[in-house]
Amino acid sequence: MKKTLIWLFVIGLIITVVCAIGAVQQFKVEYKKANQITTNFNETYNHKSIKAVDLDLKHSNVKIKKGNTFKVISKGSNEKIKMHAKVKNGNLIVSDHKGQSNMDISFLDMRYNDVTIVVPQKLDNLKVHSDDGSTTLNDINADKAQLNTDVMDLTIKDSTFNQLSASGDTSDIELNKTKFQHGDFKTDTGDILMKDMPADKPMQIKTDTGDVQLIYGNDKPKNSQIEYHSDTGNLNIEDKRFENKSVGNGHNVITIKTDTGDATIK
Repeated sequence: MKKTLIWLFVIGLIITVVCAIGAVQQFKVEYKKANQITTNFNETYNHKSIKAVDLDLKHSNVKIKKGNTFKVISKGSNEKIKMHAKVKNGNLIVSDHKGQSNMDISFLDMRYNDVTIVVPQKLDNLKVHSDDGSTTLNDINADKAQLNTDVMDLTIKDSTFNQLSASGDTSDIELNKTKFQHGDFKTDTGDILMKDMPADKPMQIKTDTGDVQLIYGNDKPKNSQIEYHSDTGNLNIEDKRFENKSVGNGHNVITIKTDTGDATIK
């Protein structure tokens, strides 16, 4: 009996060591693949008629930035990703999908794909949906924007909108020096942070599990009020202008709803 237990222990130890070595080797293989970057799409569009951009990305990170001409660039280490882009009725439509490939039995895939959209002018409408990737906007101007990310973060910097709607599932939403006339922000599990935010603009903010931080910059509120609703969270107002949750006549209503998170106004 004792010899049997010893043999079982030895066999178990050998199996553990072999699996550990295999895991290390697989990690090395996937790490090497992840660093083999190639450009899989690079197209420029000189269509002066483009008034809107519509992105539907299921497997890619995306960065939208200002430039000299409309351009779509895709780079990454995931050779399975295939890009599609076309201009239709003044709308630049971009999507991705996973193409056919040989059987891949790896359990660890570190490969990725990054898409860059260059926009030279103000848009009538910007629509972004991302299933499995981060979304970043920098220096973008649009009348209307509807932005949605499922599982990664949404970041907006130095941009201007009339109507801005941003939502996520398991996502943090961050705005920095971004202007809008009306804002609607929602995430199920994640924080919402606004730095150097515009003053006296109506907005609705909702997060189920996450905190909300609103930080004013040089643009100070003069005619706003805070409406806060939460099951277990607290409202912390550090901006002394909001006496009794209101500034001036309180014409512009900022509605904040959380289930378990706190809200801070600075």
